[in-house]
Order: sequence, then structure tokens, then C-alpha cells
Amino acid sequence: MDVLSKDEFKELANYQADGCVSIYIPTHSSGMEVNEKYDTLVFKNNVQKAKLQLAAKGLDQRKVDSILAPAFDLVKDEEFWNKQSEGLAVFLADNFFKLYQLPLTVKEEILVNSSFLLTPILPVMERRHRFYLLVLSKHACKFYEGDQFEMKKLELEELPTGMDDVVPFELKEARQIHRRAGAAAGQGATVGANFHGHGSGLSDEDEYLLQYLKEVDQTLWSEVLHNQHVPLVIASVDYEIAYYKQISNYKHISDVNLTGNFEHEDRQSLYLKVKEKLAPYFREYSNEALKNYYNNSAKELTTSIPEEVIPAAYFAQVSDLFVVKDQRIWGNFDEISNEITIHKEKQIDDECLINKAIIKTLMNGGEVHMLDKEKMPADTPIAAFMRYSL
Repeated sequence: MDVLSKDEFKELANYQADGCVSIYIPTHSSGMEVNEKYDTLVFKNNVQKAKLQLAAKGLDQRKVDSILAPAFDLVKDEEFWNKQSEGLAVFLADNFFKLYQLPLTVKEEILVNSSFLLTPILPVMERRHRFYLLVLSKHACKFYEGDQFEMKKLELEELPTGMDDVVPFELKEARQIHRRAGAAAGQGATVGANFHGHGSGLSDEDEYLLQYLKEVDQTLWSEVLHNQHVPLVIASVDYEIAYYKQISNYKHISDVNLTGNFEHEDRQSLYLKVKEKLAPYFREYSNEALKNYYNNSAKELTTSIPEEVIPAAYFAQVSDLFVVKDQRIWGNFDEISNEITIHKEKQIDDECLINKAIIKTLMNGGEVHMLDKEKMPADTPIAAFMRYSL
């Protein structure tokens, strides 16, 4: 489910050229925006802006046209624009072209610089918090794998599609005849108690349900779950959830459930429901990092001063970097002289220093946490927990 591999990220992070173009736009998979070709128009407008900015940097027209040719070709690709996700990132330079369809919404943004702007794409490089979702009913069984960005259905050939797959109608009918015959002979209770060896006194329907759930669990266990340790969320009615938890081999069934009948619910609707329920799980890693920051603030292992954080990121001192989503700090940092310049507004040839700090932290083995402003450990767009004191 990774849309950007570590090697691809490193390639983007290390790329340096006079005219690196980064374009981000939110996109749509359906609706009026697709019919009216809204995303195509937004992208085309940003490519036109890039053309003006490249020319303003002194690049000759032939070089500008060469850099942007793949983008103008993309504008004409109707099939591509009809198959969008939630966001689009496009990176262009001379003889360089990469695009990524993102499972998250991004802010519309363009930057022409000497390196690529990677901050908006960072969330797909964050630690993925995987989960499984099992949608259960007597007439349907669907299994999904997801994380904090997306969810997809897993097609397992042996997974029953409903109770009738496991307990055919003929078997149910045969048992009813057997029970009626037994009752007529005064043996009904014995037959009912020992059917399939349960001896539990359960009704026929509950016996069939348990048999079905055991088949579901055995298939999931053998094909997927036997070596997994991530939460399994169950979407079903209360008593089916309770039965499944009793018979399941999997030890990581989540306390979070979706209660009700979801057999006709579409994937995206299911995903939004389970994503909301699992929000604390998704935040767990960042919360631990924040706790570590607060617990060590008296030991000079933390700083929220940009002039300290940014050089520390360059020199591999940052263990955990905290940044505010969609924030920019414009300026330059000279590694040789260890001098940093920060401007209130973007100047010609300025770089986004938050972007650089993120890239350096990840390249040096640190972790990056994209947070809402109110979740930051200090009133600043960037903060860090250090590997050692400054």
C-alpha cells in the first residue's frame, strides 16, 4: 500500500537542479469535478505558473519547454484524469518527471526551486498503522486491510461469502427432518444436544452460525493472520462479534467494533467509520514521541527554536522532528559555515527550511511527526527531540 518507496523518496530528496518544479493539487475520483474536468484545469493553471517562474529564474525558453513537456502531455491524458485519488504530486526537472496519486488530500501548491518540495507528501512516508477489518453477517463476509490513509479489500478465494457456503440448505433441511423424526420417537433432546459434537444446547441457527464463523476464522488464520500482530476490527451485530471473539485463533482482535449490519456498506463509507474509531491508535506513535519530548525537556534534549532545530537536522542530531502541517519557513542554511538565514516572506532562491529539515531528519534515520498546530509541544512551527544535547 506504499505509494512512495524509501528509495524513491531518497531520489527526490537528493535531486538538485536549477529548475525543480513541485506541483500539488487536491483531486477527485467522482462527481461534478470529474465531469467538468476541474482537476485538469487546476493542474494546467499550475503548469502555466511554473512556466512563468522558470522563465523568471533566467532559464531559456527551450529548457523551460523541455522541463514542462511531460506536464503538458499529462493535461491531455483524459483517461488519467478520470482515475484520480484524493491528491496528486508532480515533480519535474530537466529530463526528470515523477508523479504520485496520493491517498490523502493536499493543499494546492507550486514551488520552483533548486530542490523538490516534499513536505506535503511526507504523510505517506510516516509509519503506517495497519489494521484489518472483517465485515460479518450471515449472508456476507468481506475482509479488508487498511491504514491511516486508505483501505482495500483482500480477495481470499477460500473465504466463505456467507453461511450458506458452509452449511448448505440440504444439510439444514436434513437436520430438520432428523430432529422431527427424533422428536416423534422421544429422542429430540438427545439429537439436538449432540449434533456436530457441541453438546451445548444451542439452537440450530446458532450451531450453523458457529460452524460458519469457525470456517471464516480458520481461513483468515491460515491465509493471512497467523503471522500478524495488528488490530482486527469486526463489523457485525453484537452477538456475532461475541461469538467470533470466543472461537477465533487471532489474539489481536480490537476492542473497537463497528456494531450493526454492514453487508451492503461500500468500502469508502466503511473506511471512514473505522478510521474515526481508530484515531487514538493512529496517534499512538506520535503521542509516545511527544511524551518523550516533555519528559526530557529539562535535560536540554529538546528545542523549539527554528535556528537550532534546522541545523541540528542537517547534522543528524534530531531523533524526533515535530512540524506543523502546511507551514513554511523560508531562508537558507549554509552547512559549511553553519549559518542560517530566515526571512518572514519568501525571497528569490529561498528554500523551505522545514522541508529541508524533514528530508535531513528522515535521511539520517530520525522520525518526523506532522501535527496540527494545537498538538505541537511548543508555539512554533518546528521542534525537535535530540539524540544528544546541543
